[in-house]
Amino acid sequence: MAKTRELLMTSTLAVGALVAATGCTSDPAVTAPTAAGTGSPSVTATTAPVDAAPASAEQAIVTRYLDAIADADTAAAWALLSPEAQDFYGSESTFASTSATDGTVTPDEAAVLRDAPLVSAEGPEGAFTLVSATTDELADAWVVRETADGLRVDDAGVPPTGDSLYEWINPAAGAEDQTAGGAAYDTTAPASISFASPQSQDQTEPSVVGYPDTLWVFLDGEQLPSIAAVSAGSGKRFTTEIGESSGAGRGLTVVWQTGDDSLGWRSSTVVL
Repeated sequence: MAKTRELLMTSTLAVGALVAATGCTSDPAVTAPTAAGTGSPSVTATTAPVDAAPASAEQAIVTRYLDAIADADTAAAWALLSPEAQDFYGSESTFASTSATDGTVTPDEAAVLRDAPLVSAEGPEGAFTLVSATTDELADAWVVRETADGLRVDDAGVPPTGDSLYEWINPAAGAEDQTAGGAAYDTTAPASISFASPQSQDQTEPSVVGYPDTLWVFLDGEQLPSIAAVSAGSGKRFTTEIGESSGAGRGLTVVWQTGDDSLGWRSSTVVL
């Protein structure tokens, strides 16, 4: 999920070494740094050209979702969310009042992205399909998966408060980049995202964000090898080397499962 999603990765297309992030306490559940690459790229992504019919049911539901957001049809957008995403908001009225500013796609962004080519890639063991859209200045991606009610979109936003949140370090976009063109990306360093440890924040409830061990990585909708976390003081850090930009916008998306007790997935996208 344009730009990217929760408040508070020199120049090759391979997963790089993982580095440690800063923190104030140690997390015994996280091991020392290990080599990246715990997965392999997916098959060639499916692309739907602009003005063409969606190439798949997953792309069709994303198109419907973007249409609803762009047209300010909150009820239609709400009905397309997964049960887990709806649970995050609690009610349709909360979704209506907060979704435009919580890191999910805004109406203006949806109006642009619904006209961009959609690219689909299958997640691990078919758990979800990631549908991505990228322009020179905007990028976003949506996790689509089967639920008891059929295909739905996992698109929960950034919680205003809470524990175990994540933050993009490179590019320095924070939890979500909400500016057209993206935050500055240092091409001499790996792209990097960090998660705060629940233990460091005296968390008593399960995190709505999760505290993943593995991230699945997609660049403009094409899957790269997955990456594993390394100990990062009071949390975890994930990095991946993706090389220099050609000048056009590129969307880098990471996807992770919220937790063992949840069927929900989360994603975060930054523009490079």
